Amino acid sequence: MNWNRSFTDLIRNGRAAYWGNWTLDQKMKVGSVGFVSPDNGDFTLVQEQAPGLTVSTRNAPNQWKLSSSNVKRTQSSVSLDGSATDPETGTKITAGTEVKWDFASSGSIASEFGIASESYLADLTVLTQAQTLQWLKDQASRVSMASSNGIAQGFGVITSVIYATSGLNVGSQDNSSSFSVTGSVGGVQDLLASADAKGSYVSTNQTKSVDQHLWPDKASTLASQPIPIAYTFASFDGDLLIPNWITRLGGLQILFNNKPGCTYITDITLDYDTPTGKQHQSFSLSGGLSKTVGNIPLNATNITAQVKFKGVMNSDNYSFSWPSPLGQWLTGSREIQMTGVWPGKTSAQDLQR
Repeated sequence: MNWNRSFTDLIRNGRAAYWGNWTLDQKMKVGSVGFVSPDNGDFTLVQEQAPGLTVSTRNAPNQWKLSSSNVKRTQSSVSLDGSATDPETGTKITAGTEVKWDFASSGSIASEFGIASESYLADLTVLTQAQTLQWLKDQASRVSMASSNGIAQGFGVITSVIYATSGLNVGSQDNSSSFSVTGSVGGVQDLLASADAKGSYVSTNQTKSVDQHLWPDKASTLASQPIPIAYTFASFDGDLLIPNWITRLGGLQILFNNKPGCTYITDITLDYDTPTGKQHQSFSLSGGLSKTVGNIPLNATNITAQVKFKGVMNSDNYSFSWPSPLGQWLTGSREIQMTGVWPGKTSAQDLQR
């Protein structure tokens, strides 16, 4: 089971540019240089820090709570015998709580943390400055991820990291499995949700097989430091910076989708700048037809699209523009979805694909 891939997919439902750190690997730091496998999101460290970077941190107190749709979470009071001590308060625990996750099927995930902060690279343009870029090319060459054309996609720099005070990642390796943590009411509550208080637990229990990563990683202890749980990554295509890299990109493309049921004819013009000059295309689509414009170079800028719904008396016009598409289109793709039944209302929407 590729846990980090599944974890990343779950994260991207709400944080589209992030990779997951399923195993809570502590080497994730802003400015760390290495390469990411696009298949699973695993980061391989090459150098601990790129030179000349300014790292900033913002407090981001929040509760991180993700789970697969078929995970059931329950919480109940339990009596403890007083033999265990709450590591934060030093008091014996007699009244405790148990939080339990029931996983209906193999591959299901539960992830809960108290987010403390996010560190981030203050200025991404530093990565494209000649001296830094050459240094990065040299590091990429060491791991066969550079050529005469520059740096290969997948090699780059971690640009932001979300840190948690404490929490857990649990994944089910069997159908109908479960996992639970037990401890003091305050300790378990802080473990799963607090941005500043250090959470703890007395014991864990599981039925069947689960893949688990807890922080703190030992019972009846407090976390020694915050732990990275997710990160963003900048890569390159040659010398071209890809600010938020989440997959290999061959080129940019736009789908103009005149949805089935749309009865309007639409006239479309597309313009963009490239280092070799301006590019222009124009075409018409009748109702229900779509067209993909692909092979737009990754270094294209100032992409504009004009969509005109042709009416008898008046035409409806819609305009779209993306000054820096490589930084704005995470997947390298965009969809303009067009609807309308003549002579009624029209609509053209910009959708991320």
